[in-house]
Amino acid sequence: MPAMTQIPQNYKNNVNWILGAYTDAGVNFPNGFQKDAIQNAVGARKTDKWKNWSCDISFIENEHGRFVVVEDCGTVGLTGKNTPSEEINKMMAQEKTLPSTERLSRFTSMFNSGGNTTGGGLFGAGKSVYSVASSTYTYYFDSLREDGKYVANINKCGQVMTVALEEDAAKKYIFERTGLQSKKTNGTRVIIEEPKEELVTSIQSGEIIPFIQESWWLIIQRFDETSCISVNGVPVTVPQGIKTGTRTFELQTPETYATDYKVKHFGLYLFENGDNIWEGVSYYRKGMKIGEIDLKDIPARIEGKFWGYIEVDKLWEDALSDIEDKVHFGVSKGQKRTTTYQYLKNYCNDKIRANLVEWGFIKDKENEDKKLRDELKQIAEDIQDLFDKLGFEDLGKGPQKADFDVRWQDIVYPVENTERVTTGDEVAFSVRIKSSYAADKRFEYSLNVVNPKTGDVLSQIKKEKITVKSNTVVKKDFVFKVSKENSEQNSENRIVLVVKVIGSGKEKKKELPFFYDIDKPDNSRNCVNLVLHACEFPRQNCRRVNFGEMLKNVCYRINNKRNHELKYRLNISVHNASDVTCPKIVDIASFTGSIKPFEEEITPCVDEIIFEKAVYEQYLNSGVLELRARLIANEDDEEYEKGDKITYYYFKLFLNSDEKNGKNDAFDVISIDNPENYKRSWFTPGTGRTIYLNVGHTAYLNVQDFPDIQHEYLREQMLKQYVLLYLAEGKYDMFGEQGSNFAELEPQEAADRVIEKIERVYSQSLR
Repeated sequence: MPAMTQIPQNYKNNVNWILGAYTDAGVNFPNGFQKDAIQNAVGARKTDKWKNWSCDISFIENEHGRFVVVEDCGTVGLTGKNTPSEEINKMMAQEKTLPSTERLSRFTSMFNSGGNTTGGGLFGAGKSVYSVASSTYTYYFDSLREDGKYVANINKCGQVMTVALEEDAAKKYIFERTGLQSKKTNGTRVIIEEPKEELVTSIQSGEIIPFIQESWWLIIQRFDETSCISVNGVPVTVPQGIKTGTRTFELQTPETYATDYKVKHFGLYLFENGDNIWEGVSYYRKGMKIGEIDLKDIPARIEGKFWGYIEVDKLWEDALSDIEDKVHFGVSKGQKRTTTYQYLKNYCNDKIRANLVEWGFIKDKENEDKKLRDELKQIAEDIQDLFDKLGFEDLGKGPQKADFDVRWQDIVYPVENTERVTTGDEVAFSVRIKSSYAADKRFEYSLNVVNPKTGDVLSQIKKEKITVKSNTVVKKDFVFKVSKENSEQNSENRIVLVVKVIGSGKEKKKELPFFYDIDKPDNSRNCVNLVLHACEFPRQNCRRVNFGEMLKNVCYRINNKRNHELKYRLNISVHNASDVTCPKIVDIASFTGSIKPFEEEITPCVDEIIFEKAVYEQYLNSGVLELRARLIANEDDEEYEKGDKITYYYFKLFLNSDEKNGKNDAFDVISIDNPENYKRSWFTPGTGRTIYLNVGHTAYLNVQDFPDIQHEYLREQMLKQYVLLYLAEGKYDMFGEQGSNFAELEPQEAADRVIEKIERVYSQSLR
């Protein structure tokens, strides 16, 4: 077989790609040069600290010519074996990887980065920029390594000496070619021959300094007197007044946005006079500015008058590096739809919006229109209940103990075990109102007879304002006498109790049916409801529990919506939900009791549920647990036999792991009056997930004279965004079909699935 040879290559074309990359990123060559040159020095630090570290970019002119010199100190230098370039080429041809410690070999070869592990360099772009910076595509490089060895070489339009020169030979070579003395401090120096005039002008005039400041100010501010980035030997400093805006916000403590996504720093600085030197909000990786965040809904009067930044933790940084362009000025084409970037964008937009609302640049309809706020809250609760009934994955944060409690008590119909009445019959009942407020509260209650089909009020039994003292109960007794004047004959009627907290907008409703000269239809609902009423967690609004921690004061609410006394047993246990079979780990408690017709009861409290390591570690060390409560008939009655399972309530806990965000209290809802925004509604996912409804949109304003239609409009928009929240947070199971993977669908098919899900859920919500 004839001998093989490498395909001839045009070196200039191979390195000139970087010029197009800078153009695509919207930056000029000096800006791109400083970033790539400095990140090489940043990544070569001996440690993550900055003590005794420096990087200088200078222009030098002497009898040997004109040079741009990039020199770092306090770095490891070009370490590793002085491997012949022919061997390096063979290794690369065989797809072998050069270890990161072989910095000399990596720097000498073309398509390897310098081995940086602590800096921003990932793609080896720095070496390309050195070649392109030279009119002759030539640069020298020398290094005094941390092991004391001195090495030097040249890259002349893609050609290098087979092995680097060492010690005196290296020093002599550099001096003879450049007139520069050998390095005296550990580190690396790159000497660019006949630099392009654009770069020289930028260095001599100082135009390169603002580029350095914007890219590296986070690092510069952390320097001590032994560290610096300099231009022509003059240290670059952080510009004065960059954070002295008319309005400022800085994140005080790190904040978790979603599982595995943690924000370390976030700052926002508004200059209403337009004195800011930077614009937009940028994200930084390892102290280096990468790119600006795509912002939305910025009011025109502050456009261009603010700047900000965000730093995230290492795990999130590493994920961002995977989608970063090769010159470190933003996200690669087509990568902005990734969860990694979307979470970054959504977090920034969420923070900006919250601050603009607080600062008065965006109207917050929630604060201006209390009635709307209460309406939205009720719609949100109804929708989350619907999703629970439809079996959607839990996205909530857990129970919240009510501020006040309303119940029927002592209900007596004319004939036992039937709600049928006739003219002159009396229905006796009591209304119980319990206040858990810390202070005395004024309540208004009303008792009306209502036709459930039409919603018409047929008569009023009582309407009264009362004061309920803190942590006390008020009980009111009533006897209602049925007549043709106060009720509708031959029909179902309902006594409707509405209790409102005066001044807060909070209200609760209870209904008591009676059938006037007709039998109760077979389709009338007899049911018993069970919910978790109260539970104190080790951490507020978080369902994480660690070994040795406990839940306190766990109790349930049972609502008997039947005209039969319920004798029950409630069994409580903890199960391993990380196992598909969900085996029981431990029994917690068992309660028996009875509840009268149409009444409800709070069960006794389980004082403590301790997650002892010795009990749980044989099942799992971390993962999902399920607190299960099952309601069982304890005696025969008209509907159940003893031992029948009546209903249940399962609640997820997270053992030694962060909570997976879920459905109860799954989202906040905020109304935004923004007629300039074409969107009717939108959301932000993550820990602080919020659904925004644009009440300034023409579609909403067009139905403002029709409250019922407007209510339904808000409901439909909120439901749509809740479905889309599941999509944004990667809960794909609800969109797929058996045997198919939603994430692998073609775009059109995936879009069809999402639209179908929205329409299906909306249709089910109307039933």
